[in-house]
Amino acid sequence: MSEITPWLESGDRLCCLGDSLTHSPEGYVRILQEKLSPKGISVINAGKGGDNVLTTMMRLQQDVIDKKPTAVSIMFGANDGQVGRGIWNKDPMIPPTVFHYGLIWIIHVCRRAGIEKFSITPPLWRLEGDVWLDMGDVLPPYVQAARDAAAIMNARVAPADVAFAQEWSKHPGHTGLLLTRDGCHLNAKGNQLVAESSLTAWGC
Repeated sequence: MSEITPWLESGDRLCCLGDSLTHSPEGYVRILQEKLSPKGISVINAGKGGDNVLTTMMRLQQDVIDKKPTAVSIMFGANDGQVGRGIWNKDPMIPPTVFHYGLIWIIHVCRRAGIEKFSITPPLWRLEGDVWLDMGDVLPPYVQAARDAAAIMNARVAPADVAFAQEWSKHPGHTGLLLTRDGCHLNAKGNQLVAESSLTAWGC
């Protein structure tokens, strides 16, 4: 296996953009901060609960561009895949195609502002527990949409979706909560998998 070219270096300012999975004070961003700070890389948490690729466009300038990062890590999909379904059925749906182009436009706007490094973490493979029972297997098309957007925009992929699928494969027949606290929000193991997948993909 060829050596991964480091995506980040000392002096970089990494902005982690996402929803409540990113915003959580005890989440994967905290792990990234602990691992990257000693290497001279600062990490900004730009997560917001309930956010998706469309609503984040309204805060992109204030919460990302104005912070003057040199790199942006993007992780959406949990909300995008659920909007318009189940308990969220009063909101308009965000189809995978819209999700795909939303990611492209987030990177496009940031790139025009001078930011050069981007990474996308695809949605985390599947929901769990009662949320999965309510929504069904809705995330796979969003996973592929995220990977396609990364390919088009030359962004690095942090494959936490693969790590989650591999972890689930170790527990055949399990139908409850494995990597989340409530079916969507990550537990300690889930946060660790996201952080490890990111650091490995970034060569850090």
